[in-house]
Amino acid sequence: MAPPPILIGNSDFLIQREADYLYVDKSRFISEVLSRPSQVQLYPRPRRFGKTLSMSMLRYFLEIGEDRSRYYSDLAVWQDPLSRQHFQKHAVIFLSFRDVKPGSWKEAEKLLEEVVTEELRRHLDNLRLSSIAPRFLAPLEAVDRGDFSLRVLGSLTAALHAATGQRVVLLIDEYDAPLLHAWTAGYYDEVAAWFRTFLTAGLKDNQALFRGVLTGVLRVAKESMFSGLNNVKVYSLLASDQELFGFTEAEVNTLLHQYGREAQAEEIRRWYNGYRFGDSIVYNPWSMLHVLGEPQDPLKPYWLNSSENALVRELLLKNDGLHTEIATLLEGGTIERRIDANVALRDLRGGNVWSMLLFSGYQKATAQRQEGIHTLVTLAIPNQEVAGLWQETFAIWLEAGTENLEPLHRALLSGNADKVQELLQKLLLRHVSSHDVAETQNEAFYHAFVLGLLVTLERSHAVRSNREVGIGRADVQLIPKRPGLPGVVLEFKKKSDKKTLFYHAGAALRQISAKGYCAELEAAGATPIHRLGISFSGKEIVVRG
Repeated sequence: MAPPPILIGNSDFLIQREADYLYVDKSRFISEVLSRPSQVQLYPRPRRFGKTLSMSMLRYFLEIGEDRSRYYSDLAVWQDPLSRQHFQKHAVIFLSFRDVKPGSWKEAEKLLEEVVTEELRRHLDNLRLSSIAPRFLAPLEAVDRGDFSLRVLGSLTAALHAATGQRVVLLIDEYDAPLLHAWTAGYYDEVAAWFRTFLTAGLKDNQALFRGVLTGVLRVAKESMFSGLNNVKVYSLLASDQELFGFTEAEVNTLLHQYGREAQAEEIRRWYNGYRFGDSIVYNPWSMLHVLGEPQDPLKPYWLNSSENALVRELLLKNDGLHTEIATLLEGGTIERRIDANVALRDLRGGNVWSMLLFSGYQKATAQRQEGIHTLVTLAIPNQEVAGLWQETFAIWLEAGTENLEPLHRALLSGNADKVQELLQKLLLRHVSSHDVAETQNEAFYHAFVLGLLVTLERSHAVRSNREVGIGRADVQLIPKRPGLPGVVLEFKKKSDKKTLFYHAGAALRQISAKGYCAELEAAGATPIHRLGISFSGKEIVVRG
């Protein structure tokens, strides 16, 4: 039996179900929303992890309308008696702000008002509001005529409550998208003030509200966004005890079997696995759907390419002193940082940078512990897909001064050890601080520094780091993507005694031969194969080949 077709990019639950497209059952989300005592719930997760589709599923389950039981009868939620009690019993206000990303505050304000007014008009058209008291209708009709009020959510929920006799559900998808864009575009304060009044009117002490559910990437700092709201319960990716977004290991194994991709399981895991939400290990669903739907294509960074990463790059490049941390992460290591669940966009420096990177999906939490009132989280790069952004960041950092890396690439691919030493020495002196190469650092920094220099070689060569080959792990391999091109193996040694650098570069060179690090290059048809031993001490370097 052929597996179901895959629809990529759709976020409407009914479309997904009507045509029998692949749907991984995430209906437990409905049960969680209804069973949790919190009236207002916020679920921050990285972009493209299925938040909008799940919000659409929740909307259609709760919203009054024609019978939709056929879309849910085979899902887990249908076995939950509590959830069934609320099936299609409520009016639902559904707002999505994911596309509100203009260049100015004036344009943003207009778009925000249009999103809200369009949803208000949907309810004016579909419900018999004429039967309720004029005092409920008057403020809604004013907004309909163009006289927008930031307190419209309070008015609309009160009117729907009066019309239906049931308390109202308010769903706000990607609430923070306008805020994140405004931070980079320079009008954050205006958007934050707009949302502060808008959300307070709908979510605080609202007797007409049954549930308010918000999704986004971040829990934006309380003092700027949720001031006045003390009833918002945040279910962050650190606190969640079961995963409602993303694909679990068991779900992915089922999908790989269903689509005949079991043979690639390990490679797919290396590319797209690695996220940890609470106690659950999850895969990136956006990339997984592309992998399953495009079986002829090589694995590539689908999620990373799905939208701009301007904010993340800006944060990394404008924050001095992160080079050592990036180096450690690129080496495959971990760092421990204090993580604040409330991200203050006004002060994305120091620890807040790592909070932003974790909640946005560019880091994963491998462990966490409490130290007084602070949460300390051990961070790592999630997978190969995300590692690409970090490597690019290193390269951009170096090229910020219009650095031309082509001479270094030519020297490497020709095996010219003297030239490689000369060029690397200049780059170290020009771009690396004494703090970065402090004596307490191991060879991880140098390893990652060189990796960052090689990113643009990916057009012709696969750049591989710490890969098992022969009887050990080669530090860096440049593996040609077609036979007949040269290949390179690099081995690093970091030593405190500058007088022994020549000897240790030779030891690195001998290690390449003794442990068979050229085996993968030979299998790829590399001709010739260059071996380079590199030793460092502070900003001094010796290369032997």
